[in-house]
Amino acid sequence: MDIYSFLNSSDIAAHCREINHTWNPFDMAVIIGISYRPMDEKHTAWRELMADYPDMPTPRGLHHESYPSLHEKLEEAIAYEILYKTQSQAIFKQAEQGAVYVYAIDEYNREKSVFTNLESLFADVYKNFEREEVQSIRVIKSNLDDGDNDKGTITARLDYDGNIADVDVSASEDLRAKWFPNVNYDSSRMFSDDFYVIIPTPFKRGDILTHNNTPWQLGEKSVFVLDSIGHDNPKTLERRLRYDGDITDMCGRRYFVYDDGTLCEDNELCYDRLEYYRGKLEGKDRLLQYVSWYLKDVIALTPLMLMQCRVVSQQQLNASFDLIGWAFPKEHIIADGQADHIKETDSDD
Repeated sequence: MDIYSFLNSSDIAAHCREINHTWNPFDMAVIIGISYRPMDEKHTAWRELMADYPDMPTPRGLHHESYPSLHEKLEEAIAYEILYKTQSQAIFKQAEQGAVYVYAIDEYNREKSVFTNLESLFADVYKNFEREEVQSIRVIKSNLDDGDNDKGTITARLDYDGNIADVDVSASEDLRAKWFPNVNYDSSRMFSDDFYVIIPTPFKRGDILTHNNTPWQLGEKSVFVLDSIGHDNPKTLERRLRYDGDITDMCGRRYFVYDDGTLCEDNELCYDRLEYYRGKLEGKDRLLQYVSWYLKDVIALTPLMLMQCRVVSQQQLNASFDLIGWAFPKEHIIADGQADHIKETDSDD
């Protein structure tokens, strides 16, 4: 089995191939489960795993006891997901009182109107977009009300003909139990949300990264500078190797630039989708090059702080000009990218 092809990042996959990293069958099952592949491809891979690799007990984790047979739990997960997909697609397609649909073609074409059924929604799609313009359509059905003020959202990814590729449900546990009364939800969570798997990465502190999008994001991208990945810490790694964590622990720290130009730090979840950023840093994101140089000890703090001031000022000027452009002659505004580049050898001296 080519398990590397199920990794969500092409850069991480290439790295793992290069170092010939291997996982046990349970970890491979989780990697398949958290991949962006369609459900049918995941099920084919799980069946191949059961056919070609020995059975083993599942580990005891934060959310699960140990079970004697990995193969048995995979069979349960496959049965659950088939039932879950069938039922969630039926709920998604059914027009309901108080439920509305919205759609997005990509990050630049988001429909602000709401529709009460899929027929009127796709009529609008066909009116505004030709087939060759549409790779994927994200449709969200929201404000579903079961009568007890429990509301949920169902998001589906469809093609131009309305065929559903994936369905994602966001709802309370009580509402899930009403929607899917005969589904063993825990069987699938074991291979999607409830376990953490160590996946080696090639990334270092100060690398400028982005992330490979999930099917639900349709082109939304962010760029940031890596500070650390959780399992780089030996104590954290030891805990992860005991399966004492879940998918929410699969994270690292990053620096990014907020809309007003200020530098911020937070967690980057699901590090398995990180990839090197290969584009041009423009606008406020120019600051990230300086952050990268600083973290790699190429420059001192002063050039970074000077660039921070420039970027914040530029963002404020841009915002002001958008609102009352007549008050700011354009020739007095620093052009994007102008006079803000320094050599990597520059320092406070």
